[in-house]
Amino acid sequence: MSQEREILQAGLILIERGLSDGVTGNISVRLADVNHILITPSSRDYRLLTARDLVCIELDSGTFHGRWKPSSEWRLHALVYEARPDVAAIIHHHGTWSSAVAVARKTIPVLVDEAADIGPVRTAPYAASASEELARTIAKELTEGSNAVLLANHGAVALGRDLHEALRRALEVERLAKIYIGAEVIGGATGLDERAVAASRLFFEGYRRPTEKSASLVTLAPLGGPVHVLDLVNYSFQAGVTFASLLHSFIAQRIHRSVSPPTSTSIR
Repeated sequence: MSQEREILQAGLILIERGLSDGVTGNISVRLADVNHILITPSSRDYRLLTARDLVCIELDSGTFHGRWKPSSEWRLHALVYEARPDVAAIIHHHGTWSSAVAVARKTIPVLVDEAADIGPVRTAPYAASASEELARTIAKELTEGSNAVLLANHGAVALGRDLHEALRRALEVERLAKIYIGAEVIGGATGLDERAVAASRLFFEGYRRPTEKSASLVTLAPLGGPVHVLDLVNYSFQAGVTFASLLHSFIAQRIHRSVSPPTSTSIR
């Protein structure tokens, strides 16, 4: 599956799992030349995107190429890629449970074995959305041994060596947040000790990678997504466009997907 198609699929999965309303959050991948990334556009519903809507950004200069503006959080993605050469995919979402912990400004310890590769999920100090300060704060937090971080009063960011890994971690952070809140309510959350974390990380590294390398995001949600008339009406109000023009865009998107095989992005 092409990287473009994987991004489109990941967006639909975030909606399906309740981590996005279609517009919130952002997804990016590092391209093969490592100096360019592909990112979702600003204020465009995941359910209506095609590969042509994704935006290519040059990390060195910050210049971008595409039909739309990149996500308003593109600086965050760019600085995290700069700080973490091992990372090739980033997902930012506004999951309810993750956001609740972020509002409380707590740290989620490693609570279960399968989260050992994520590490403790701290809440970074507050900074305004889409600001340079937020981008720098998050990049700094993610150089300190964790593959996910909470943004104070905002949401969560998860990293991966590929998009499948980043998506798994993004979904896991939301589950961990729910476990953490539940455990605190009934008596207190107790994290694994360092020895248990190290052993679990080693086990799951060998257990997961052969599966993840061959796994397809298609198995997790149907490409094209469940889009209903009410979705289009609501989104037309959010985006400030007419329902007729949005419906036309949606039909054109479906035709494009049905007749065009996925292709790799060319850097312009």
